[in-house]
Amino acid sequence: MKISFVQSGGFMGMLTGCELDTEGLAPDTAQELEQIANASGLVTSGTFFSESSRDLYQYDITIEDGDSAISVIYDDATLPASAQSLVDYLQEHAVPKPLTNG
Repeated sequence: MKISFVQSGGFMGMLTGCELDTEGLAPDTAQELEQIANASGLVTSGTFFSESSRDLYQYDITIEDGDSAISVIYDDATLPASAQSLVDYLQEHAVPKPLTNG
């Protein structure tokens, strides 16, 4: 399983992220990440934004597992509670990313 994560936005507009591949992780760590990802309830690709809030964080998550892949984008107001543990895990592994122009 491969998971790509980018967190952007918020008041400061910071950009952080990570790319994790369970094949390169210790077996216990890989199993933990797969369990968290499978429990997240993220099964359908899409973009889900709140229309009424500003300065929210945005979470771009792509999960590739074998031949299937989903890509989702949520903000703080629309992130499902079932996906919070996955976002927490990914935030722990995220590092600052450079801002690009265009």
